[in-house]
Amino acid sequence: MKNAIIIALVATFANSAWAVGNIKLGTVEINPTASIKQSYDSNIYLKATDLKSSLINRSAIGVNLLNKFGPKLELSGGYMLEQLSYSRSAGINDATHHTANLGLKAKLPRDASLSIDDNFMDTTDQATSELTERAQRVQNTATLKMEAPLRGKFGYGIDVQHNYNDYKLLSNDALDRAETLAGFNVSYQLQPKTKVFLGYTYGDLKYDNSTYETGDATYNNIDVGVMGNLAPKLVGIVKAGTQMRNYKNSLVSGGITADDNSSLATYSAQLQWKALEKTEIVGFAKRANVETSGSVSRYYTSTLSDLSASREVRKIKLTVGGSFETVEYPEALSTTSDKKRFDHNTNLRFTAEYNMQTWLKAGLGYQYKNRTSNVETNDYKDNVIGLELKGMF
Repeated sequence: MKNAIIIALVATFANSAWAVGNIKLGTVEINPTASIKQSYDSNIYLKATDLKSSLINRSAIGVNLLNKFGPKLELSGGYMLEQLSYSRSAGINDATHHTANLGLKAKLPRDASLSIDDNFMDTTDQATSELTERAQRVQNTATLKMEAPLRGKFGYGIDVQHNYNDYKLLSNDALDRAETLAGFNVSYQLQPKTKVFLGYTYGDLKYDNSTYETGDATYNNIDVGVMGNLAPKLVGIVKAGTQMRNYKNSLVSGGITADDNSSLATYSAQLQWKALEKTEIVGFAKRANVETSGSVSRYYTSTLSDLSASREVRKIKLTVGGSFETVEYPEALSTTSDKKRFDHNTNLRFTAEYNMQTWLKAGLGYQYKNRTSNVETNDYKDNVIGLELKGMF
């Protein structure tokens, strides 16, 4: 029924003057969106054996709002409803997701700027077998950012973020957690559109349930980097630094004691190169610790590289890409061996997007996912192919 409503919505807008621009109500810009995607997934539970496949329908409808109160203040917001429908084990895999966001941007005196954003999700994590339910959770992320000049070419920025996850199933209560980040940076303007910066961030991670208080941690991040126009036709941000993490409580599992302190050399890069007028190459790389649970290791170290290239040919945009990630767990798997879990994750993808109208796009996509681990039960291969129709009014 919901699919029929979305298809009817797209058809209605196709014959409407609204399709050529925003809907306006006074000073408020209103942008409805609707999409429907049909895909086939060869391994929905990401298992090494006994693979289960499914047809998946993903339908979504939403709206984005924007109101500008003069040249110095704007308020934005949005909401989206998404329905997932599986052909296999619908009672376990089907899900309804809600997302909402609210944002404020303001230009302050003396060339300072302020932005406040709040993003809310009522979502689910994928089931791991036909015997388990999806893990429903509510996530809310609130962010405040301020930037201002200091003297000459120097400037500063302040960032504060609070992230909260609340799992609905009693069996997942131990995963409820809150993370607070607070930091600042000092920058220097090398060129009109290029600056270097030095930043510091303090983080505090706390689990609600006392049964997982061994996951509580604090950490200190120090970064140095450059952002903006890095070379002709090349824009982005590159930074490197270190993270020093300290867990507040000791963890012993299976006779193995986890390390309470860790230091990691980190880096990240996001680059966009306009190779030709309608050809774009995007690169991403990151090395960081990622929080995890369910084993003696409370985190793993992820080293990820991703590269994609796109080319527009008339009304068709073709994109090919791939990524490679290594995942290293710090603790041994047992007391009788020094063996530590180590994974390789490979991802290959291709998309073709056709601009049927300025507001209507059709897409075809394929994705290959592979994980190879020294713990063979964690291996998997997965193929996903899908068709999508999306209207943005």
